[in-house]
Amino acid sequence: MRIWLAGMAIYIMAIAARTSFGVASLDALARFDISAAELSMFTVIQLGVYAACQIPLGMLLDRFGSRPILVIGAIILAGGQIWLALAATYPSALAARVLIGMGDASAFTSVLRLVPQWFPPRRVPLFTQLTGIGGQAGQVISSIPFAMMLARFGWETAFISLGLTGAAVALIAALFIREKERFSTSTTKTSGGTFSHPGVWQGFWTHFTLGFPGHVFLLLWGVPFMVANGIDQQTAAAMLIIAAAAGVVTGPLVARMTSRHPLRRPMPIVAIIAVFTLSWAYLLLIPRPIRLWEFAVLLVVIALTGSGSSIAFDLGRTAVPLSRLGTANGMINQGGFVAALSASFLIGLVLDWRAPDGDYSTGDFKLAMASQFIIVAIGVVGFLAVSPFAKRRFERDRGLRIVPARVAIERIIRERRAEARRRESDQSRAGRAAGDDAPPGA
Repeated sequence: MRIWLAGMAIYIMAIAARTSFGVASLDALARFDISAAELSMFTVIQLGVYAACQIPLGMLLDRFGSRPILVIGAIILAGGQIWLALAATYPSALAARVLIGMGDASAFTSVLRLVPQWFPPRRVPLFTQLTGIGGQAGQVISSIPFAMMLARFGWETAFISLGLTGAAVALIAALFIREKERFSTSTTKTSGGTFSHPGVWQGFWTHFTLGFPGHVFLLLWGVPFMVANGIDQQTAAAMLIIAAAAGVVTGPLVARMTSRHPLRRPMPIVAIIAVFTLSWAYLLLIPRPIRLWEFAVLLVVIALTGSGSSIAFDLGRTAVPLSRLGTANGMINQGGFVAALSASFLIGLVLDWRAPDGDYSTGDFKLAMASQFIIVAIGVVGFLAVSPFAKRRFERDRGLRIVPARVAIERIIRERRAEARRRESDQSRAGRAAGDDAPPGA
């Protein structure tokens, strides 16, 4: 547990670094005198670097383990935050985000690779979810103390504080994290079958579809979208905590479902995609500004998508051996961030097309946010296309047959009815036996 917590400290600071720009996006517009499309480049570059690093980092994880990757990544992340604090020009700030993206990229999959080493298989889905949930403490850091420091002390002090805290957690990781596994010296052999495995691709498309909504909303466009709907900036920033709080509930629920019904993991994935799509469709179609309580519900749905995206890593875990898990997780994680950077950039392009002067109306923002449906459609098509192949490969590897859900449910109902009839029969026989044994006249 101590080892996992040390890794979590780095992941929390990575999330704080990642989401801090969503809180500071309006300040960045003024500090660097940039347009919405230029602002979106901060997130696009960071997520692009993050996504590009995932597979190489996964291969390095399989070769060297989590400890060195986490420590070096935390140092790079801290340096990027301090650089961003002192950046006076737009290009310099973009360069700082490159470093932040590199450091951020090392955290999540490194912690995930520690989980199956130190926890029994039945608890891996739960601790995978807890990793994602615990990381949202970084969202709390950026939404409250960071936002307060930004408002009171300004850009430089706020970002330098994040950088120094990141350096401190790098020291914690160096002191406490250790590995149980021996590592291969050949990344080619260990990653060979990962890229073509349909189970890994099923995880990729799951994370592509469910992993991007939270990043788009929490990292960049959530606060400006709420401000455009008449909510003040500080309230909007504080509202982001709802997603972190809701994840504490949705994460364990999804983990319980995943661990109890591992053969039915695609079902909650499809259900969560449907809930997300219908929720956004409702909010974007109503002919008025979105109310505060409606944003609160949306943030709960976004938390649910984040919990659902963690199923992707469980799909990868059961598809490949531990020696290839780093590469598989890197590939799966890449899916969500490719989708996130694409959606973030699309939203910025639509906003600049609708309002080149930067005076964005509620209608402009609603149209821009609707571009997320393009990403969802691509993800759903990919998921549905690869799922039959993933199912057949899983059945072949495990030597079993996954019956349709309808057949499984009918069988469970029949078994429970038969069990109920047996109990009734046993109780009836016990009652008759008690009557036969009773003394005369009793």
